[in-house]
Amino acid sequence: MNGFGGLAKRMLSVGRRSGWLVLSAVASTPAMASGVPEVGFPVEAPGPGPFTFPSAEQTSVKVEIVARGLVNVFSLAFLPNGDALIVERGQRLRLLRHATGPNPELVPQPVANAPEYSKAEHLNPLDMMGIQDVKPDPDFAKNRLVYFTYNRPDGYDPVEKRIKGVTVLARARLDDLRLTDIKDLMVGESLIGPGSSRIMIGNDRHIYMSVGALSERDIESSQRTDNIYGKVLRVGFDGSIPADNPFVGVKGARPEIWTYGHRDALGLAIDPQTGRIVASEHGPQGGDELNVLIPGKNYGWPNYTYGTQYGGSPLPSAPVGAGTQGPFLIWAPGIAPNGITFYTGAAMPGWSNNLFVASARRGQINGTGAIIRVVFNDRLEEMRQEVLLDGLHQRFKDVRQGPDGLLYAVTDEENAIVVRIGPGADASQGTAAARDAVHQ
Repeated sequence: MNGFGGLAKRMLSVGRRSGWLVLSAVASTPAMASGVPEVGFPVEAPGPGPFTFPSAEQTSVKVEIVARGLVNVFSLAFLPNGDALIVERGQRLRLLRHATGPNPELVPQPVANAPEYSKAEHLNPLDMMGIQDVKPDPDFAKNRLVYFTYNRPDGYDPVEKRIKGVTVLARARLDDLRLTDIKDLMVGESLIGPGSSRIMIGNDRHIYMSVGALSERDIESSQRTDNIYGKVLRVGFDGSIPADNPFVGVKGARPEIWTYGHRDALGLAIDPQTGRIVASEHGPQGGDELNVLIPGKNYGWPNYTYGTQYGGSPLPSAPVGAGTQGPFLIWAPGIAPNGITFYTGAAMPGWSNNLFVASARRGQINGTGAIIRVVFNDRLEEMRQEVLLDGLHQRFKDVRQGPDGLLYAVTDEENAIVVRIGPGADASQGTAAARDAVHQ
C-alpha cells in the first residue's frame, strides 16, 4: 500500500510496546476512515516451522513457510512450471521460483514495469494506488501473457484535497523479470478512493473482474450501471465485450457489467460440482457473504446488507430487498473474507471440493485471521465449516491450489509470508504445539 508503510510501522511499534494493537497497520480502510479504534493481538512473523494442525476430515495438516521477506501480499498466481507470481499490493510484483518444489527461491528484485505510484503527488494513506491482482493466460506456456489490475492516479480534487484514481485491467507479456507490451484493456471512471479488484479466468475463457465500491464519496456507485465500481465485470482476453453480457445495448450502462450491487468482492472461484461462479464479499461490520453470481442480478449494496456500520450504528434493517439477489452464506461476526479456491487435488482427498477462504480477521479483532474450510453438498449448500491455521495469528489474503495439488496461502502483513498446506504424517502435536512454536 503505497504511502502507508512508514505510518504502518509507527502504528505497529506503539501497539507492540503496549502489548495490544491500538490501531493496526493493516486495518480495513472503512474502519480507519470512520475513526473507530482497531484492537487485537500483537502480530509477529511465525517461527521457522513446519507446523502440524489437526483437521476434521484430513488426518493432519503440515504447514510450511516457503517464502518470507514480503510486504502486504494481496495475491498469488501459479505459472505452469511451478513458479508463482506474488503481488505486494500497490507496490511490487514478485517472482517465487520453484514455488512448489523443496527449495522455493524468492527472487530479490521485483518484476520490472509493474504499476507503482508510491511517489505520486498528493498520495494519501487511504489511496490504494498501484498493482492489485495478477493471473496468467490459460496459454501462458506458449504466449507468456499475464493479466493484472491496478489503480492509477487520475488528477487531484482541490476541494477534497485528495488524489483521484481509476481502476484498470491490463495485459502484458512476462519476459523473465520484466513486463513488456503492456496494454490497458479496460479503464474505470475517475473517483476518490478506488478500492480493491480481483480477476479470474472463467471456464468460458473470459476474464471476470470484481471491483470494490468503497469510495466514501460515492457509496451509491454500486447501484448504478454507469460505472465499474461495486461490480463484477466480464470481458474477453483482448478487452472485447461478450455479446451475451446482460447490459450490452442498455443505454448509459457499462457493457462489461456481469453483476452489480457489490460492496467489496475480494474472491472469485468456480464450484467444480456445479460450474457456478462464487464470490466472497466483505460486508461492513459483519455480514460478510458468499454469493453465486447470476448475470444481470443486483446484490443489494448499500441498500441491503446483513452487516452493521463501523462503530455500531445500524444499516438497513432488511438484509435482502425486492429485486435483489441474497447471499447463499453469511458470516456474523464477520471473517473479512478474501481470496477463495475450491480444492480439487488428490493429495488431501478428505477435502475434495471443499471451499477454502482466506480470512483476515474474525469479529473485528486483529490477529485472528485463518483459513476457513467450507463443506458443501452437491447443490452448493453449506454443511459445515472448519477454522484452520488460526494459531499463526496472520491476516490471510489469498489461497490457491498449486499445480502439485497442495494449497498455498499468503498474508497481508509488514512481514508477510507464503505458506504451503499439505498432508501431515502425524496429528499428535495438534494445534496447541503449533501455537507454542509460532513465536519461537
